[in-house]
Amino acid sequence: MPLYDARGEENRGRRHRAVLIGVEHYRGSRNDLPAVATNLRLMREALTAEGTGMLRPEDLVVIPAVGGSAATVDQIRVREALADARRDVTGLLVVYFAGHGIVRTDGSDLNLMFTEAQVTRDRRHPFADTLSWRDDIMPELRKARADWVVVILDCCFAGNALADFNPVAGQNFALLTAAEPGVEIPPGDPRTGTEFTAAFHRLLTTGKGGPVTFTSVVTGIREAMAPLRAVDGHPWVPDELRHGDDVVLALAADTPRPIRKPRWWRMRPRALKRTTALVAAGLVALVGLGTVYVLHSTGDEPCALPLQLRVLTDPDLRETVQSAADAYSERGGDGCRTVGIDVYDAKSTDAVEAFRSSSLWQEPPATCPATGDCLRPQRDIGAQPDIWIPAAGSAWQRAAADGAGGASTSPASTSSASTSGVSAAAKARNVVELDRLGSVAYTPMVLGVPDTVPLPLSLQAGQPLDTLVSGLKGIDDVEILRPDPEATEGALLATEALYRAPHSGGAGMVEQRMAEVLRPMPSSAQDLMCALAKGTRGTLEDYAAVFVPEQTVARFNLSANEPGRPGCATEALRRRVAYYPSDVPMLDLPFVRVTWAGADRDAHEREAAVRAFHAWLTTDPRGQGYFTRDGFRGVAQDGAPATPVEGSTLRYGDNGRSLLAHVPETGESAAAASLNGALHDYRDALGPGKVLYLLDNSSSTADKRVWDGTGGLKELVVRSMSALGARDSLGVWMAAVDDGAPPTQLVMFEPGGGARAQGAVAGAKTADVNARIADGLTRALKTLRQDAADTQEPRLLVVMTDGEDFDAVTEKDQEDLVSTAGGEVRVRIVTVSLRNGACAPGSLGDRLARASAGRCLDPADDIAAGLSAEVAKTGTGDAE
Repeated sequence: MPLYDARGEENRGRRHRAVLIGVEHYRGSRNDLPAVATNLRLMREALTAEGTGMLRPEDLVVIPAVGGSAATVDQIRVREALADARRDVTGLLVVYFAGHGIVRTDGSDLNLMFTEAQVTRDRRHPFADTLSWRDDIMPELRKARADWVVVILDCCFAGNALADFNPVAGQNFALLTAAEPGVEIPPGDPRTGTEFTAAFHRLLTTGKGGPVTFTSVVTGIREAMAPLRAVDGHPWVPDELRHGDDVVLALAADTPRPIRKPRWWRMRPRALKRTTALVAAGLVALVGLGTVYVLHSTGDEPCALPLQLRVLTDPDLRETVQSAADAYSERGGDGCRTVGIDVYDAKSTDAVEAFRSSSLWQEPPATCPATGDCLRPQRDIGAQPDIWIPAAGSAWQRAAADGAGGASTSPASTSSASTSGVSAAAKARNVVELDRLGSVAYTPMVLGVPDTVPLPLSLQAGQPLDTLVSGLKGIDDVEILRPDPEATEGALLATEALYRAPHSGGAGMVEQRMAEVLRPMPSSAQDLMCALAKGTRGTLEDYAAVFVPEQTVARFNLSANEPGRPGCATEALRRRVAYYPSDVPMLDLPFVRVTWAGADRDAHEREAAVRAFHAWLTTDPRGQGYFTRDGFRGVAQDGAPATPVEGSTLRYGDNGRSLLAHVPETGESAAAASLNGALHDYRDALGPGKVLYLLDNSSSTADKRVWDGTGGLKELVVRSMSALGARDSLGVWMAAVDDGAPPTQLVMFEPGGGARAQGAVAGAKTADVNARIADGLTRALKTLRQDAADTQEPRLLVVMTDGEDFDAVTEKDQEDLVSTAGGEVRVRIVTVSLRNGACAPGSLGDRLARASAGRCLDPADDIAAGLSAEVAKTGTGDAE
């Protein structure tokens, strides 16, 4: 097909438009981006330049409007502009965004941030006042009437949008991103704009020898950016995807020449020229002083861009560290903010492994095998941190066991091995130094026992854990619970202690009892307490003894009118008395300075900023106040745990009677080898597992573009298989068959068949028939229950669907399936639907999950992480 030319004779009668969005000012913790104003000017010039531009000035919708207030850009206005363009444009539609971009911790769901954007504490909905590329923007543009849609994203993590690029069949759609997935980019120069947009502008306005097309822009912009580096020294490689032939973005300039302003620009009033000249003169004067400043959003006070620090922390600490970071305000003598702080959390085991394989943070594998997963810290955790605040020094010790960044040989390090048998971690180099500066707070690990359980108060302190476990064994209905030991360091310490306590019965008995009453295990101490607070688990909330940090028990003991009580807390949850095992280490919240090889830019300023933040957290009453308010013990002058003073959450109300006021006796820090062994035992606790995937391979999955690609059904299955070990068995059935026929067995059950199964799924095709979900479920449950000599052997049935055929199951079949799912031999059922709302209460997926103690996942969840966690809990693969 010929190039699409919006200025061609055949397309001049079409309606063309560009929606240009630039967010310069941000409230809260996000830095302003003064280069964005220049970016918008450059884009206007490039698209409307006399002789080369494809659009007229009246074809442009600019947000914020030219000459208007740039103080606020909100997502409602942007959504309206996109909806209008989707309905009105019949020719070329160009959408451009410059501003902050943010993704979830697993790298999914790119969100474009606007002036009021916030990062929330809701794990299901972590961003507010943003627009999701996956859920908001791409679905809108897929419905566009335009002949061609071209989207240009100039923001951090822009490349992560590529995973959710899914135009409809036959739609001409091109996406150009400022960098590859997982890469952050510099904020740019206020005078010249960002490097990416400036390069884009040059290509469109100075091209010669023919029209400037999308494909030629991709080549040109990659060449222009090749000498540059993104944040943390990453190669700066713009990325793209295209659905359709090609589209003209500019006509060729006659000769290389200075950019000539279009007529509409040259006709602007002289007054504007005079104002511009005055501003330029002011900038020249500032340059003469050796420093270029940017103007405040609220006035004329000059402020330089603040240095941005990144803080990685444990899920149990995220809320408190975030609050402290938000309050920290380091300002220079001119009153300008000099430091901004971003906080994010990651599973403790993921953080440790990433530091042990640190060069993969800077140099991820160039390609991942089609049948396996790669260790990608940028994707799985986030950007390289400047500061790491784990829950305990044991995490720091494990990360540095072979030298920080060195390849790990422990059982905890092998989950990311590729099908070639060579771990990505084994190829990693040491590019990081982890310098422990000291603790920012403390909290002991406690056994929080409901106040109605008759455990003698004489055991509250000074006794080993085994004595407490022995005292609880004779009390009916009492269960001991702790969060997922892969997720938080506190839960790992609790797990190691339980496994070595003789009266607990060892790893197998501990995990079997927990699995019977609560599965999947919540990922953090607060999540565990929130699950109990719902009051939907019989009497568990009244009889569960929780092995969690003291500060968690303290907050959930608060009454409804007391500050610091978690929002999920309810009166259904019993107050708990804290028992302090004398042989379990205290969580000491070490502040670790992270230094990266080759990251020399602003090295001295960055180190000074890190140390200043540490000093504020540990010595300033305001910094310490955020920790003591949330139930942590502060830091005494000698660096040891401080006795809580009056006003501390540990002494509010019931806590004054239920918690110790003095610092309890605790055990020494656990050895790295012991904790790695506990992780291995946790994975191996319930013996080899059996997993059967029932995969909806009907043609509708291809039509909806959820079969192939990142986040598609096949990719989700392949990734989750990585959690299985060599002794686990797995099978894969294809549910799309003729009526009455059994499911097609793509992979037969066999131990150690993960690599072969991943390859088979990667190459699987769809079938032009409906998926027989009800029949497939019935047959799968029967198969998994055959030869059930060991009724405790973990069994998991994973049902993967786009939702269409799942909804077609009749009410009678649903009743039969729910009844069968609750059979005597337990088979947990995890339903994964790529349709929103498929796991609503009362839906078939929800009912199956309840009947089988399983789970239902839909796009409201983090499907990739959730499914992998469910498979990991069934299998014996090493800790993640």
